[in-house]
Amino acid sequence: MLEPILFVVRLVLSVFAFLFLMRFVLQAVQADFYNPISSAIVRFTNPVLRVVRHVLPTYRNLDLASFAATVMAYTLADLTDLLMRDGDFSWWTLIGYELYQTLDLLVSIFLFAIFIMIALSWLVQFGIIHGSRSPATMLINQICEPILRPARKLLPSIGIIDLSPMITIVVLWLIQQWLLPGLLL
Repeated sequence: MLEPILFVVRLVLSVFAFLFLMRFVLQAVQADFYNPISSAIVRFTNPVLRVVRHVLPTYRNLDLASFAATVMAYTLADLTDLLMRDGDFSWWTLIGYELYQTLDLLVSIFLFAIFIMIALSWLVQFGIIHGSRSPATMLINQICEPILRPARKLLPSIGIIDLSPMITIVVLWLIQQWLLPGLLL
């Protein structure tokens, strides 16, 4: 009987963690908050973040309260799981794991956004879809542009082929596979 409850609690807290981290990403890339998707995320996360911002203010364009709320949501999910199962844990190990989960999700958001952007560009190129002015497409482009910009400066354009997404994907994948697991030690 305990497993379904743990599943629901973990699912709800994971959704909250994702929304808080999306709020962090949207503010970090300075996305258009008049976009309907952005404004929905802001409305949904604002009640919690208003409280957390009393402790953690925004630094430049980094919403530290959103990042901290993501870590807290993951911590609550794992603590609930550990306490319900009478698990033994170390606070330092738990905090390292929550930081790892948060940064892993952050890298995954950027990777996923780049893959969607690539797929949409091919669909537009081949005429399968027409135009790319939907709120979701505009938001994907706003998320991808800041992380693709350094690779675009590094590599010149080769006609219609843009290699910056491939280089950025490789760098993000290396970070995810080799750098982030070091937080689990």
